Amino acid sequence: MKNATLKKVLSWRLIGPAAVVAAVFWAGPAEIWAVLSGARLPVVAGAMLLAVPLAVIKGIRWRLVLKVYEIDLPPGESTAMYAMGMTMAAVTPGHLGDFVKVLALTDRGHGLGRSVAANVVDRLLDVGFVLAIGYAGMWYFSQHFSARLRIAGLAFAAVLVVLVVLAARLHWVRAAAMRLVPSRFRAALAASWDETVSGLWRHGHQRSALLLVLTAGFWAVQFSAAYLCAAAIGLDVPFVYLSACLAVVTVASFVPITVAGAGTRDAILLVLLGQIGVARERSLALAGLILATFVSNCAVFYLISLTGRPRRRRPDGGGLASERCGDEDPQ
Repeated sequence: MKNATLKKVLSWRLIGPAAVVAAVFWAGPAEIWAVLSGARLPVVAGAMLLAVPLAVIKGIRWRLVLKVYEIDLPPGESTAMYAMGMTMAAVTPGHLGDFVKVLALTDRGHGLGRSVAANVVDRLLDVGFVLAIGYAGMWYFSQHFSARLRIAGLAFAAVLVVLVVLAARLHWVRAAAMRLVPSRFRAALAASWDETVSGLWRHGHQRSALLLVLTAGFWAVQFSAAYLCAAAIGLDVPFVYLSACLAVVTVASFVPITVAGAGTRDAILLVLLGQIGVARERSLALAGLILATFVSNCAVFYLISLTGRPRRRRPDGGGLASERCGDEDPQ
């Protein structure tokens, strides 16, 4: 039974790589290589170096989110912890590895509920931002997305209605969730749920604005890296249009059918860049460069994660803000 389940899971993960292979042969491997071989390497290197500010911005935002839950980490440690999360997210379907930060926090003595809640809030910031950017970009370039705007508009309206209903009946949703999970997980789910909901209202206007600014800054740098990849192969695509395309790619990457966006990135760029007349081989060459940048970013994130030496902490005041223990972890 376990082998059958494993085979089924692996078969879903093969969809992405299979799509990449099919797209490459459809566009022509020789044509794609001709585009890539002419890439300006210094520009590609510049895109790869943006991994450092990406990790720093996310580390600052992560520290702010944690402070809402009275968890205070030094800037270097919060950056290293988030870099570890980004590394694991890159190699797991649907970016689920990002929740490794929960283990890092509980290992430092913080409660499971608060650790999960902080990760959920952090994920909601990114998902909400890329959804908004993607939808706004489609309106901005409505001449290219006229058919898709109706579908996106209906989906967007449906999601808003569902969110409003859920917000109005949170206690019903909580009760239903408790009945759906096995009894041994209910205490952890209840703690995580309550901390997430209460934490959403504890940010305050000033902190919320700062979190949004940091989120926008992170994605601006992320989109700039892709724009540099496009410039490296002489692809003249408006920055706003490319950002909207990448927002759609990011949303699709949360669907756990592939790893590192392989397949979904290529397919979406083929379709959306094709709307403005970009040839197939150039779209796939750009997707390949973005993937190469993504892989190099993972290496940088991993190195940054090694710089933040984990120090075991004990909660003071019943698991609130933490202090350094007298007997630190020797590792």
